[in-house]
Amino acid sequence: MRIILASQGFTTDEMEKEVELIVRKPSNEINVAIINESAYMIDKSKSKRWLIKELSNIEKHIGGKIDFIDFYMQSIEEIKERLLDSDLIYIVGGKQHIYSKLFNEKEFVSILKQVAQKKVIMGTSAGSIVLGKTIQSKKFWKKRYNCNLDEFEYNELEIVPFNIIPHYMREDHKRWTSEFLKDVLSDNPFPVYAINDEQAVAYIDGKIRFIGGKPEVFGKSKDS
Repeated sequence: MRIILASQGFTTDEMEKEVELIVRKPSNEINVAIINESAYMIDKSKSKRWLIKELSNIEKHIGGKIDFIDFYMQSIEEIKERLLDSDLIYIVGGKQHIYSKLFNEKEFVSILKQVAQKKVIMGTSAGSIVLGKTIQSKKFWKKRYNCNLDEFEYNELEIVPFNIIPHYMREDHKRWTSEFLKDVLSDNPFPVYAINDEQAVAYIDGKIRFIGGKPEVFGKSKDS
């Protein structure tokens, strides 16, 4: 299994080189299938300029075929075929918990887990979070999102045994400081990696690899 949890995708040449190694193909030959449903769900008052930039970075760094997955126009059988015809499945970010709800309602979870055994899956932001373990700390949900975890119908997919905090210390995320995350994630039973927009955490055949430098880690690691 080869999974990449990124914050903002192909923001650096290093990210391109690391993805080449993980996919085991030169970047100009990598075919990518893009899942983008969550970004469409963001409030209409918020600009989607970030999405255009993220997609343009894929075009800049990946030279193979680019395909889009549409859960409302394509059958599950066609979606599975399109994913298996790609080398890299790229799940764009957006609004948290949209993917977990969508994937369950469309009966896609088992298919994605099957595809994960054969293809590389790369998420960004919310598209990464859904691939990880569901954060268990009650304080995290209360202080970070002003809600309780049981208010959500579906949890994350838990394909990898950790999760991430994306956009770490970016200008619009600076209130979520190291001290804040250390406090709200102190009792979380597994690691949560805080990564900036040039970083990612890869999970390659059961081993973790950091891209763009070692991130801060919160929660409890195996050695805790």
